[in-house]
Amino acid sequence: MGAIALWCFTGVCFAAGSRLVGPMVYTTAISLVGFLTGAALHAVRGMPASTLFRIQPRVWLAGFAGISVYTVLLVLAVGIAPDRDTAQVVLVNYLWPLFIVALHRRLVPDGPASDERSRSPLLAAAVLGFMGVAIARGPEALVRPPSQFMPHAMALIGAFLWALYSVLLRRWRVPDDRNGSTAQWLLCAALAASVGWARGEWAEPRMMTWPGVAWAAFCGVGPVGVAYYWWEIGMKRGPARLIAVLSFFIPIGSALLMGLFFRQTLSPYLLPGAAMIAAASWLARDRQRPA
Repeated sequence: MGAIALWCFTGVCFAAGSRLVGPMVYTTAISLVGFLTGAALHAVRGMPASTLFRIQPRVWLAGFAGISVYTVLLVLAVGIAPDRDTAQVVLVNYLWPLFIVALHRRLVPDGPASDERSRSPLLAAAVLGFMGVAIARGPEALVRPPSQFMPHAMALIGAFLWALYSVLLRRWRVPDDRNGSTAQWLLCAALAASVGWARGEWAEPRMMTWPGVAWAAFCGVGPVGVAYYWWEIGMKRGPARLIAVLSFFIPIGSALLMGLFFRQTLSPYLLPGAAMIAAASWLARDRQRPA
Protein backbone atom coordinates (compact mmCIF):
# COMPACT_ATOMS: atom_id res chain seq x y z
CA MET A 1 0.00 0.00 0.00
CA GLY A 2 2.92 2.32 0.67
CA ALA A 3 4.36 1.62 -2.77
CA ILE A 4 0.98 2.22 -4.41
CA ALA A 5 0.59 5.54 -2.60
CA LEU A 6 4.06 6.68 -3.65
CA TRP A 7 3.48 5.65 -7.26
CA CYS A 8 0.54 8.05 -7.40
CA PHE A 9 3.22 10.79 -7.53
CA THR A 10 4.96 9.27 -10.56
CA GLY A 11 2.90 11.19 -13.14
CA VAL A 12 3.55 14.51 -11.38
CA CYS A 13 7.27 13.77 -11.04
CA PHE A 14 7.75 12.78 -14.66
CA ALA A 15 5.65 15.65 -15.99
CA ALA A 16 7.68 18.20 -14.03
CA GLY A 17 11.11 16.55 -14.19
CA SER A 18 11.05 15.67 -17.89
CA ARG A 19 10.15 19.23 -18.85
CA LEU A 20 12.95 20.67 -16.72
CA VAL A 21 15.69 18.13 -17.45
CA GLY A 22 14.76 15.96 -20.43
CA PRO A 23 13.10 12.50 -20.23
CA MET A 24 16.15 10.25 -20.40
CA VAL A 25 18.42 12.54 -18.39
CA TYR A 26 15.74 12.67 -15.71
CA THR A 27 15.31 8.88 -15.80
CA THR A 28 19.07 8.46 -15.38
CA ALA A 29 19.10 10.76 -12.35
CA ILE A 30 16.15 9.20 -10.55
CA SER A 31 17.52 5.70 -11.20
CA LEU A 32 20.81 6.56 -9.48
CA VAL A 33 19.01 8.18 -6.53
CA GLY A 34 16.68 5.17 -6.39
CA PHE A 35 19.62 2.79 -6.14
CA LEU A 36 21.19 4.77 -3.29
CA THR A 37 17.84 4.89 -1.48
CA GLY A 38 17.27 1.13 -1.81
CA ALA A 39 20.81 0.46 -0.59
CA ALA A 40 20.18 2.67 2.44
CA LEU A 41 16.95 0.81 3.25
CA HIS A 42 18.83 -2.47 2.93
CA ALA A 43 21.44 -1.22 5.42
CA VAL A 44 18.75 -0.04 7.86
CA ARG A 45 17.34 -3.58 7.82
CA GLY A 46 20.79 -4.81 8.88
CA MET A 47 21.57 -6.60 5.61
CA PRO A 48 25.00 -6.43 3.93
CA ALA A 49 25.14 -4.28 0.81
CA SER A 50 26.86 -7.11 -1.05
CA THR A 51 23.65 -9.17 -1.00
CA LEU A 52 22.07 -6.61 -3.35
CA PHE A 53 24.35 -7.94 -6.09
CA ARG A 54 24.36 -11.65 -5.21
CA ILE A 55 21.41 -12.36 -7.46
CA GLN A 56 20.75 -15.36 -9.65
CA PRO A 57 21.39 -14.72 -13.37
CA ARG A 58 17.74 -15.36 -14.20
CA VAL A 59 16.68 -12.70 -11.67
CA TRP A 60 19.17 -10.25 -13.19
CA LEU A 61 17.76 -10.91 -16.66
CA ALA A 62 14.12 -10.71 -15.58
CA GLY A 63 14.80 -7.56 -13.58
CA PHE A 64 16.59 -5.87 -16.47
CA ALA A 65 13.57 -6.51 -18.68
CA GLY A 66 10.98 -5.77 -15.99
CA ILE A 67 12.54 -2.59 -14.58
CA SER A 68 15.10 -1.07 -16.95
CA VAL A 69 13.46 -1.89 -20.27
CA TYR A 70 9.97 -1.24 -18.86
CA THR A 71 10.88 2.19 -17.49
CA VAL A 72 12.66 3.36 -20.64
CA LEU A 73 9.91 2.01 -22.92
CA LEU A 74 7.19 3.78 -20.92
CA VAL A 75 9.01 7.12 -20.80
CA LEU A 76 9.71 6.97 -24.55
CA ALA A 77 6.15 5.87 -25.34
CA VAL A 78 4.66 8.84 -23.48
CA GLY A 79 7.30 11.15 -24.97
CA ILE A 80 6.77 10.24 -28.64
CA ALA A 81 2.98 9.82 -28.50
CA PRO A 82 0.91 12.70 -29.90
CA ASP A 83 -0.87 14.72 -27.22
CA ARG A 84 -4.25 13.30 -28.22
CA ASP A 85 -2.93 9.74 -27.70
CA THR A 86 -1.18 10.21 -24.36
CA ALA A 87 -4.22 9.13 -22.32
CA GLN A 88 -4.50 5.94 -24.36
CA VAL A 89 -0.80 5.13 -23.94
CA VAL A 90 -1.05 5.58 -20.17
CA LEU A 91 -4.18 3.41 -20.17
CA VAL A 92 -2.33 0.63 -22.03
CA ASN A 93 0.44 0.82 -19.42
CA TYR A 94 -2.13 0.17 -16.68
CA LEU A 95 -2.77 -3.27 -18.06
CA TRP A 96 0.09 -4.44 -15.84
CA PRO A 97 -2.07 -5.19 -12.76
CA LEU A 98 -4.33 -7.28 -14.98
CA PHE A 99 -1.27 -9.06 -16.36
CA ILE A 100 -0.08 -9.77 -12.80
CA VAL A 101 -3.37 -11.44 -11.90
CA ALA A 102 -3.40 -13.51 -15.09
CA LEU A 103 0.29 -14.51 -14.84
CA HIS A 104 0.02 -15.26 -11.13
CA ARG A 105 -2.86 -17.58 -11.90
CA ARG A 106 -0.66 -19.50 -14.35
CA LEU A 107 2.73 -19.40 -12.67
CA VAL A 108 2.28 -19.32 -8.89
CA PRO A 109 0.31 -21.90 -6.89
CA ASP A 110 -0.82 -20.21 -3.67
CA GLY A 111 -2.61 -22.86 -1.69
CA PRO A 112 -6.29 -22.33 -0.81
CA ALA A 113 -6.62 -19.17 -2.89
CA SER A 114 -5.49 -20.85 -6.10
CA ASP A 115 -8.35 -23.30 -6.58
CA GLU A 116 -10.55 -22.97 -9.64
CA ARG A 117 -13.50 -21.49 -7.71
CA SER A 118 -11.42 -18.47 -6.69
CA ARG A 119 -9.46 -17.94 -9.89
CA SER A 120 -12.32 -16.79 -12.12
CA PRO A 121 -13.62 -14.12 -9.69
CA LEU A 122 -10.05 -12.87 -9.19
CA LEU A 123 -9.60 -12.46 -12.92
CA ALA A 124 -13.03 -10.81 -13.13
CA ALA A 125 -11.95 -8.42 -10.37
CA ALA A 126 -8.84 -7.49 -12.35
CA VAL A 127 -10.89 -6.85 -15.50
CA LEU A 128 -13.35 -4.75 -13.48
CA GLY A 129 -10.48 -2.77 -12.04
CA PHE A 130 -9.04 -2.06 -15.48
CA MET A 131 -12.45 -0.96 -16.73
CA GLY A 132 -12.61 1.39 -13.75
CA VAL A 133 -9.31 2.92 -14.85
CA ALA A 134 -10.64 3.24 -18.42
CA ILE A 135 -13.84 4.92 -17.23
CA ALA A 136 -11.87 7.25 -14.94
CA ARG A 137 -9.71 8.45 -17.82
CA GLY A 138 -12.77 9.04 -19.99
CA PRO A 139 -14.70 6.61 -22.20
CA GLU A 140 -13.49 8.39 -25.35
CA ALA A 141 -10.02 6.95 -24.75
CA LEU A 142 -11.41 3.49 -25.54
CA VAL A 143 -13.37 4.22 -28.70
CA ARG A 144 -11.09 6.66 -30.54
CA PRO A 145 -8.54 4.95 -32.82
CA PRO A 146 -4.93 5.98 -32.11
CA SER A 147 -3.04 8.04 -34.67
CA GLN A 148 0.14 6.01 -34.03
CA PHE A 149 0.49 2.43 -32.85
CA MET A 150 4.18 2.37 -31.89
CA PRO A 151 3.76 4.17 -28.51
CA HIS A 152 0.88 1.83 -27.63
CA ALA A 153 2.96 -1.24 -28.54
CA MET A 154 5.87 0.03 -26.44
CA ALA A 155 3.60 0.62 -23.44
CA LEU A 156 2.01 -2.82 -23.84
CA ILE A 157 5.36 -4.64 -24.00
CA GLY A 158 6.65 -2.70 -21.01
CA ALA A 159 3.54 -3.43 -18.94
CA PHE A 160 3.85 -7.15 -19.63
CA LEU A 161 7.57 -7.20 -18.74
CA TRP A 162 6.97 -5.43 -15.41
CA ALA A 163 4.10 -7.77 -14.51
CA LEU A 164 6.14 -10.85 -15.42
CA TYR A 165 9.06 -9.74 -13.25
CA SER A 166 6.76 -9.05 -10.30
CA VAL A 167 5.21 -12.53 -10.54
CA LEU A 168 8.57 -14.28 -11.04
CA LEU A 169 9.81 -12.81 -7.75
CA ARG A 170 7.08 -14.86 -6.09
CA ARG A 171 7.45 -17.96 -8.24
CA TRP A 172 11.22 -18.20 -7.77
CA ARG A 173 10.90 -17.45 -4.04
CA VAL A 174 13.70 -14.88 -4.16
CA PRO A 175 14.92 -14.41 -0.53
CA ASP A 176 14.21 -11.13 1.24
CA ASP A 177 17.90 -10.31 1.53
CA ARG A 178 18.23 -10.52 -2.27
CA ASN A 179 16.40 -7.34 -3.25
CA GLY A 180 16.85 -7.56 -7.01
CA SER A 181 14.97 -4.34 -7.79
CA THR A 182 17.52 -2.06 -6.12
CA ALA A 183 20.56 -3.22 -8.09
CA GLN A 184 18.56 -3.06 -11.31
CA TRP A 185 18.42 0.74 -11.06
CA LEU A 186 22.11 0.90 -11.94
CA LEU A 187 21.34 -0.93 -15.18
CA CYS A 188 18.33 1.32 -15.76
CA ALA A 189 20.52 4.40 -15.31
CA ALA A 190 23.03 3.06 -17.85
CA LEU A 191 20.29 2.19 -20.35
CA ALA A 192 18.52 5.55 -19.96
CA ALA A 193 21.82 7.44 -20.26
CA SER A 194 22.64 5.55 -23.48
CA VAL A 195 19.23 6.22 -25.01
CA GLY A 196 19.46 9.87 -23.93
CA TRP A 197 22.86 10.17 -25.59
CA ALA A 198 21.47 8.68 -28.81
CA ARG A 199 18.58 11.18 -28.66
CA GLY A 200 20.94 14.12 -28.08
CA GLU A 201 19.62 14.96 -24.62
CA TRP A 202 23.10 15.23 -23.11
CA ALA A 203 24.16 17.90 -25.62
CA GLU A 204 22.57 20.58 -23.43
CA PRO A 205 22.29 19.13 -19.92
CA ARG A 206 19.80 21.02 -17.76
CA MET A 207 20.22 19.00 -14.59
CA MET A 208 21.99 21.63 -12.52
CA THR A 209 18.98 23.74 -11.67
CA TRP A 210 17.40 23.66 -8.25
CA PRO A 211 13.92 22.66 -9.48
CA GLY A 212 15.39 19.85 -11.58
CA VAL A 213 17.52 18.56 -8.71
CA ALA A 214 14.57 18.76 -6.30
CA TRP A 215 12.22 16.80 -8.56
CA ALA A 216 14.90 14.18 -9.27
CA ALA A 217 15.64 13.78 -5.56
CA PHE A 218 11.97 13.48 -4.59
CA CYS A 219 11.13 10.96 -7.33
CA GLY A 220 14.34 8.98 -6.83
CA VAL A 221 13.81 8.61 -3.09
CA GLY A 222 10.03 8.06 -3.04
CA PRO A 223 8.36 6.59 -6.16
CA VAL A 224 11.59 4.85 -7.24
CA GLY A 225 13.79 3.94 -4.26
CA VAL A 226 11.32 3.34 -1.43
CA ALA A 227 8.33 2.27 -3.55
CA TYR A 228 10.10 -0.43 -5.55
CA TYR A 229 11.86 -1.72 -2.44
CA TRP A 230 8.53 -2.05 -0.63
CA TRP A 231 6.79 -3.47 -3.70
CA GLU A 232 9.26 -6.34 -3.91
CA ILE A 233 8.63 -7.23 -0.26
CA GLY A 234 4.88 -7.11 -0.85
CA MET A 235 5.05 -9.33 -3.95
CA LYS A 236 7.19 -11.89 -2.09
CA ARG A 237 5.13 -12.06 1.11
CA GLY A 238 1.68 -10.58 0.59
CA PRO A 239 -1.50 -11.44 -1.32
CA ALA A 240 -0.04 -10.63 -4.73
CA ARG A 241 -3.28 -10.63 -6.72
CA LEU A 242 -5.09 -8.41 -4.23
CA ILE A 243 -2.14 -6.01 -4.29
CA ALA A 244 -2.32 -5.98 -8.10
CA VAL A 245 -6.02 -5.07 -8.09
CA LEU A 246 -5.43 -2.32 -5.53
CA SER A 247 -2.79 -0.91 -7.91
CA PHE A 248 -5.58 0.26 -10.18
CA PHE A 249 -6.02 3.14 -7.72
CA ILE A 250 -2.66 4.57 -8.89
CA PRO A 251 -4.06 6.41 -11.95
CA ILE A 252 -6.90 7.78 -9.81
CA GLY A 253 -4.45 9.22 -7.29
CA SER A 254 -2.17 10.38 -10.10
CA ALA A 255 -5.03 12.26 -11.79
CA LEU A 256 -5.94 13.99 -8.52
CA LEU A 257 -2.32 15.04 -7.95
CA MET A 258 -1.91 16.25 -11.54
CA GLY A 259 -4.99 18.40 -11.03
CA LEU A 260 -3.55 19.77 -7.79
CA PHE A 261 -0.01 20.49 -9.04
CA PHE A 262 -0.74 21.48 -12.65
CA ARG A 263 -4.32 22.74 -12.28
CA GLN A 264 -5.59 20.28 -14.85
CA THR A 265 -9.33 19.83 -15.15
CA LEU A 266 -10.40 16.65 -13.41
CA SER A 267 -12.49 14.17 -15.36
CA PRO A 268 -16.12 13.84 -14.19
CA TYR A 269 -15.64 10.08 -14.56
CA LEU A 270 -13.05 9.82 -11.76
CA LEU A 271 -15.63 9.06 -9.08
CA PRO A 272 -17.46 6.22 -10.92
CA GLY A 273 -14.09 4.81 -12.03
CA ALA A 274 -12.84 4.81 -8.45
CA ALA A 275 -16.07 3.11 -7.32
CA MET A 276 -15.51 0.32 -9.87
CA ILE A 277 -11.93 -0.15 -8.66
CA ALA A 278 -13.13 -0.26 -5.05
CA ALA A 279 -15.66 -2.94 -6.00
CA ALA A 280 -12.95 -4.90 -7.79
CA SER A 281 -10.70 -4.68 -4.72
CA TRP A 282 -13.51 -5.96 -2.49
CA LEU A 283 -14.14 -8.85 -4.86
CA ALA A 284 -10.45 -9.77 -4.92
CA ARG A 285 -10.15 -9.54 -1.15
CA ASP A 286 -13.27 -11.59 -0.55
CA ARG A 287 -11.99 -14.41 -2.74
CA GLN A 288 -8.53 -14.54 -1.15
CA ARG A 289 -9.69 -15.45 2.34
CA PRO A 290 -8.54 -18.98 3.27
CA ALA A 291 -11.25 -21.58 3.68
